[in-house]
Order: sequence, then C-alpha cells, then structure tokens
Amino acid sequence: MSRYKDSGLLSNLPKCSYLRKSRQSMFEMKIIGVDVGGTFTDVILTCSETGEQYVHKVPSTPESQDVAVIRGLQEILAEHNIKYEEIGLVVHGTTVATNAMLERKGARVVLITTDGVEDVLEIGRQNREDIYNLNASRPEPLVKRENRIGVKERINCDGRVILALTDQELNSVVESVTHRNPESIAISLLFSFKNQNHERELLQALKTKTDSYVVASSEVLPEFREFERTSTTVLEAYLGPLVIGYLHHLDSSLEDMCPNSKLTVMQSNGGTMLASRAHGRAIGLAISGLAGGAIGGWEIAKQCEVQRAITLDMGGTSCDISAILGGIVVRPDNEVGGLPLRIPSVDVKTIGAGGGSIAWVDEVGVLHVGPQSAGAVPGPASYRKGGENATVTDANLILGRLNSDYFLGGKIKLDMDCAKTVVSDVASVLGLTLEETALGIIRISTANMVQAIREVTVERGTDPRNFVLVPFGGAGPTQAVDIANALNIKQILVPPHPGITSALGLVCTDLRVDLMRTVLLSANENNSENILAVLKHLSEEAASRLIDQGVESEIGHNWIIDMRYTGQSHELNIEIPRDCKDVVKESINLFEVFHEESFGYCMKGREVEWVTARAVAEASSSKFKPYQHNIDSPAEPTDSRRVLVNNGTLEDAEVYRRWDIAVGQVIRGSSIIEQLDTTTYVGPGWSAEQRADGTLWMRREQQ
Repeated sequence: MSRYKDSGLLSNLPKCSYLRKSRQSMFEMKIIGVDVGGTFTDVILTCSETGEQYVHKVPSTPESQDVAVIRGLQEILAEHNIKYEEIGLVVHGTTVATNAMLERKGARVVLITTDGVEDVLEIGRQNREDIYNLNASRPEPLVKRENRIGVKERINCDGRVILALTDQELNSVVESVTHRNPESIAISLLFSFKNQNHERELLQALKTKTDSYVVASSEVLPEFREFERTSTTVLEAYLGPLVIGYLHHLDSSLEDMCPNSKLTVMQSNGGTMLASRAHGRAIGLAISGLAGGAIGGWEIAKQCEVQRAITLDMGGTSCDISAILGGIVVRPDNEVGGLPLRIPSVDVKTIGAGGGSIAWVDEVGVLHVGPQSAGAVPGPASYRKGGENATVTDANLILGRLNSDYFLGGKIKLDMDCAKTVVSDVASVLGLTLEETALGIIRISTANMVQAIREVTVERGTDPRNFVLVPFGGAGPTQAVDIANALNIKQILVPPHPGITSALGLVCTDLRVDLMRTVLLSANENNSENILAVLKHLSEEAASRLIDQGVESEIGHNWIIDMRYTGQSHELNIEIPRDCKDVVKESINLFEVFHEESFGYCMKGREVEWVTARAVAEASSSKFKPYQHNIDSPAEPTDSRRVLVNNGTLEDAEVYRRWDIAVGQVIRGSSIIEQLDTTTYVGPGWSAEQRADGTLWMRREQQ
C-alpha cells in the first residue's frame, strides 16, 4: 500500500488505498480537497511526493455548486503550474443535500406503505421541542397525502406473512404510481426490517416499469421504528435525484478535466465514498459539508496532543460546533430543518452564525444577528456587490479587526463607507452610535455561539473551561477571544490555515461504511450466537463495500450494539470488543456502566435487550506529523490601527503577517494577525505564540 511522504505543512496525509484509473504511482499523484461553504468554496491541494500544500478560496455559487468547485480547481492548478494529469484524487464536501432539505427543493416523491399507515409521516412522534409552546407546529411532510399509497399486504413483528402481496395488488400499485408520474418512489412497509420480500417485489416491479428513482426501507434503513425508517427512506427518495445528478455531472466534468482522478465525497458519518457508489445512499450525504470541519479541527488538536477540544467552524453563513473528548463522536441519528435522520452522523451542532449573518431589529426594538445570511450573493455590504444589510463582517470592519485592503489576502477590497452606511441604519433604529451598534452586533453573534457551545458541553455534563477552543473557518479566529472570554476558556488553538481546515478534514479522513440491522433480542446465552452472527455478517458486508471502492489496505472494524433495559423506549450505543469471549456478560457490563454515567443509576439484575446491531468498517490511515515552521527572526509589525475593544474603549493594535512570525515569538494583545484565509484577533489580556508545527497558541494571561 502506498504511503505519503512525511514532510510539509500538515500534509503527511493518510495512507491511500483508492483504486486508480491510472497505474501511475501514488508518489506522483496530488490530492485535492474541496469544501463548499455558504460564502466561499475552499480548496486544498496536497502533494504526496513532496509534501507541499497549497490553499485557495473562491466565492461559492449557490445556484450550482459545481461551478465554484471546477473554478477553484482550475485556479489553484494554474496558480501553481500543476498539470491536470497529476491529480489522483478529489475529495468533496458538499451541502447539496443539506440545502435541499432546508429549502425543501428535493424531488417529487410518491410513498408506498402498508395499507392503513399512510399517515405515519404526519403522525410522527409525540416529542415537542418546546413543551410550553401552545402553537407548536411540525414541518410539512415531504410527501402530500394524495401521493401516499397503501398496499394490501401485512407482515407481523416476527417477519411472518399475514397477508400476502398478490400479483393483482402489485399491478394495481404500479399502475397507481405511474399515473402520478413521480420523480422518486419510496417504499416502506411494516416490519420489512424483519422480512424484505414484499418490498423487494415492489422494488423490482417499479424499477422495471418506471424511470423513477426507487428506494426501499429494507435497503436504506433496516431498523425498527416505523416513523424514523419511513422518514429516512422518504428523504433518500427526496434527495436522490438531485444529489446523484449533481455528483454525476461533477464526476463527468472532473473525468474530462483530470483524467487520472477519482471523485470521492464526504459522508455524514465522517468517512468518504466514491461518488459513483452514491446511488441509493444519497441520505448519507445529508450533513456532508459539516463533518469535514470537525475532523480537520480534531486532526490539528491531536497533532498538539489536545484531548479535549471544542471545534468551532465559523464561515460566512453558519457556525458548526463539536465538543470532542478523545475522539470524533458518530451519533446514530440527526436532524436537519426539523426532518429526522436515522443515519450515522458526526456529532456537530449548526447555528446560523457566520461572517455574513445579518443584523436586524424586531418589532419591539431588540437587536438580533442571524440566522439569515447575506451568503455569497450579494454578501456583506462591504463587499460592494449590492448587499443592503448590516452583517458581522461589516461590524468587524468598523471595529478595526479587519483590514479593508487585505481581506482574502487582498483579493477582495472591503468598503468601509458601505459598512458604515448599513450599520448606521441599524444604529438609527436602536438610538445608538455607529460604534456601539457594531460592538453590539459582535456581542450578540458571540452570545449565539456561546449558547450553542453550552448545549454541547454543559447540557451534556461537561465543563467548557476544561476544553481548548479550536476556531477556524474564515471568521472563527476573529471572534475566538470573545467566545473564550464568555466561557472562561483559557486556551485557544488556531490551525495553520483556519479558512481551509474543513477542506483539510476531507483529505485526512478514511473511507468508511456503517451498516446496521434491528435484532430485538434478549441479552442472554440463548441469543449470543445470533447477535454474533449478525455482527459478523454486517462486518463482512461493510468490508465488501470498501473493497468494491478499491480499498487494498487493511480494514478496521468496530462493533456497536444499541441496548436498553426491557421496557425502556430508547437505547444506548455500546461499543463492544470484536474479540470478546462472552458477549452477554461484557455487553451488559458495558451497558450498565454507561447507563449509570448517563443517568446516574443502573438496575442490576433487570433484563437487558439487544436492539440494533451495528458494524463499522474503515480503511486505516497514518497520522499527521508536525509541520516545521522555520522562521527564526522575530517579525516586525507591518502596520498599526485603532480597534474598539469589548469594554468600548479604543486601543492601538499592532498588525502582523502570520507567516513572518518567528517560532516562539509571543504577540500580546491588542494585536491583529493577518493571513490569506482569516484574521486572528488577539484581544486585551491575551497573548499568541507561534509554534514550530504551524499552529498559533493563544492564552489568557494571568490577571
């Protein structure tokens, strides 16, 4: 198996095991990671032969993401005189699926379900996010009532056929579906996770007689709970045509442009898969664009031997936050735009807080920031592209944190007059000065992110003061000190290239497959062989899928069982050793320990159930090694400017260029550190030290 050369800025990439179109050696290949954000599309290019790393940013094109992706690739290759034939792999993090769910712009779906349960999408669960809201509402179902078809068939909870699916009924359903002329068809029958036969008959008939995108729940999500299984299957049908069409178009464009490359796409579970294998698995890309950031930030933290990190990816449109203790957490479910997703997903919380977040005043005169965003088009008013609303970027420019002549390394000139005009409009409504309003915008933006961090730390029983804050994205380091001050966090770790850390996460992740199956077995000796047989079968199938994608390296496996006490409604995910000698004893012991940690008690002697078996297969990877930052001579300030600090006073801040700062050089606040992809603000009472591995450590000084 090929290995990457161990040198260069964060470019000691993982072992690669992708099947190439060309037999050319990996040592002659280059890898590109492309992360699409709401405002910018970030590109990172790494060379396996020399260890070199190049970064690039282009404005995103929300109407067609592939336009910015292709443009970014073309520009970075032209800028560094690299031939298209040298590119061996393109790893893509996309928000196509996420945006389709948020904007409700997916395919027109027909749902086929067992007669009598056509309304499961509307009935859902009794859960209410706000139990005191008397006017609480749920999102509209993705399938209208007239497009839900009940099938006369029935399988019981043991998988036994009660009412067979006849040929007459099958033909009637096919005729009813074709009459509606859908773009997609979702099939979700009762207890199909126990017996797939009826779903398979429908699937085969519909694929033969229609051109629609057809999926069945027994393939998408073979788990119990009818609502989650049906909802997830409908989402697969809803997203499939759009996602598969986008990836096919992009793959074809890259094949023509970079003939020796393969296109892989980041999945919600933090692994990648070949774009050509995405058919029937579009739902796995639901939060593709978010997972890369958490992975990239954690890689930087691990490099610095940090065990507790809060990764904060603040871009132009949103802020993605993850609290990591010792390793990336992959949850069995998630939610986007009120739509439940029963798929493995990296544990990331997203809020509408970015550099483009819009400041607005409600009807009672209260200032808000976000979740609306100016995005890439028109962008903040200071971009001079027609933006008419005050944004976080405009406020930071007025406060003196941003350099109007060096935004994105000077590629974008910010207009101070435009920023003052839109912020003044907000100030006039509030009755405040321009500076007070700009400072208020930053304070509210900070408060929004602080609340989100509390939700993933304090509300889960951990103390954010014991974490290191790892801010990245184009706007993260600019407000990191404000966030750390609010949470009393004492250390901040700024990655070498914060603006492309999400793209870095794409090129350092593994291929990964998650499979699961509901078993619903009592955890006792009579069922031990059954649970082990299911886990082994799932592991073999997951490994087979990786091999099908070209993996030639050793494959790692993890086993997880969802467990609960008999009578409980929900489960805990328990990872068990693959070589355990007594699956009953070991799984129950692990479950009860975790139950006590989670809820403060366990019930010794109470019957325990194995609910769902899960297997994870990953291609192994090597670890990053520290980059050697070789600047020895202390940097001198390139400029100084007045900044308005949090207490409302003006201070003179020295301005530095990051890659001129010497190893070990300490910069004390108030200071500004500029680089191509972000600006780091070192506030009063803080210091920043450049490390030899390229990271910038910021610490709160003793007061």
